[in-house]
Amino acid sequence: MTTNKGANRTFLITVIIYILLSFVWSIVSHFFDIPFSANSLLTQTVVFLPAFLYIKISGMKVRELIPYRRIKISDALQAIAMTYLFYPLLIVVNLITMFFVDNETAGVITTAAGEQSLFWNVVFIALLPACVEEFVFRGMLYQTYKKSSLLVGVLLSAFLFGCMHMNFNQFAYAFVFGLVLALTLEATGSIFTSMLCHFVLNLNSVLLITVMGHMQGGNFSNTIEESSTLMDHPKLLLMGALSWIVIAVFTTIGAVGIWIHLAKKNGNLERIQKELKKPTKEKIFSIPLLLGILMTAAVMVFMEVLKRI
Repeated sequence: MTTNKGANRTFLITVIIYILLSFVWSIVSHFFDIPFSANSLLTQTVVFLPAFLYIKISGMKVRELIPYRRIKISDALQAIAMTYLFYPLLIVVNLITMFFVDNETAGVITTAAGEQSLFWNVVFIALLPACVEEFVFRGMLYQTYKKSSLLVGVLLSAFLFGCMHMNFNQFAYAFVFGLVLALTLEATGSIFTSMLCHFVLNLNSVLLITVMGHMQGGNFSNTIEESSTLMDHPKLLLMGALSWIVIAVFTTIGAVGIWIHLAKKNGNLERIQKELKKPTKEKIFSIPLLLGILMTAAVMVFMEVLKRI
């Protein structure tokens, strides 16, 4: 049976392997031209395997721990609409972080867009991470923590989701989106819903960057440069953030409205409200969890310092 300590140790193991392989991979990439698809496949494998093996070793069946329940088409469509309505809020969070750090996501996606076709970008940037990361963070980790406290489970799984992105820019909006994904899973009772929302958000970024690149004649390097130098224009960045804040207020209200409707429709709203108020049943935090968090924080700080040297 999965436990908080076991889940925490699994997170620490995932972080250690991820950091070590990232270091080795960065050295190898200096000598060999490694395609983005291979890098994405390795990264997602590192995230997936420890959680999958832990579930198997603990004696739990995947279906018993992770809610793979079929979702209605109407629920799926509402979840997609909700994701797009939450998008301006994520843009605001992203723009705020760009006052201090670079936009890491744009650089990754634009690099991939210049290397491979749109189809493979959708597979390796949108689909694969959505399935793997939901399995781990809204699956194994969240489903374990929520047994002790739904509120802490929502917050902690989202926080760890942000930590695993290993940079401050992605950490901020991944944390916010992680909250949305966990609550969406609770509203519908199916991890397929959070996978769908995750995929839609990733797909939107892929399509946006691809269109921008082709509008510049296929010169994706210009797209990278434009997205990474916004922090050098604080007035422009501030104007953009303020404009998006106004939009985000209204769209977020609409998104919350859809979430409430989904939770009511599936008979989960009252249960969620009650469980969010319940006290924690057992200790969730442990030394392995704190070590994992500190290691990801150290990597984020180190990478920012390295950029400024």
